[in-house]
Amino acid sequence: GPPNEYRFEDGRVIIALSPVVESPRGITTSIQDVDSGNAQQIAVKCVVETMVGMLRANIITVDVQPLIEMNTGKVLFIDFTEARNIFEGSDGSADAAGIVGFCSEMMALIPESLRDFTISYLKERVESVEMEGVVFGDAVKNVLESIWND
Repeated sequence: GPPNEYRFEDGRVIIALSPVVESPRGITTSIQDVDSGNAQQIAVKCVVETMVGMLRANIITVDVQPLIEMNTGKVLFIDFTEARNIFEGSDGSADAAGIVGFCSEMMALIPESLRDFTISYLKERVESVEMEGVVFGDAVKNVLESIWND
């Protein structure tokens, strides 16, 4: 094929769309800035669903970057350049420290005032996924249980 005109991005495809998120009131990275009530609960649900969905797929990342619509609470996570498989290590065991780090970053997005709602929804989502037959590994299960037992 033709030579790669982006010499620093060998083999990676990058697509940029504008605007990434369009919102009448704007976007934020903090759930605290989202309209209180239903919109904040939607934001929490988006964070929890993304976290559980990624763990279900055995994917973790660092430096989570949410774009949150201030009026609706809808969350779009961007920049997964550091995402990796939980079992990427040479011995095939789960990266327990990476799982803790990922879950800690995701939970740090949640304001303390929404913690009870978050824990309740997290338990509900994990149960729902497990009822579908998904089995979380011990390393993941231990971190999830430590979140709701904290």
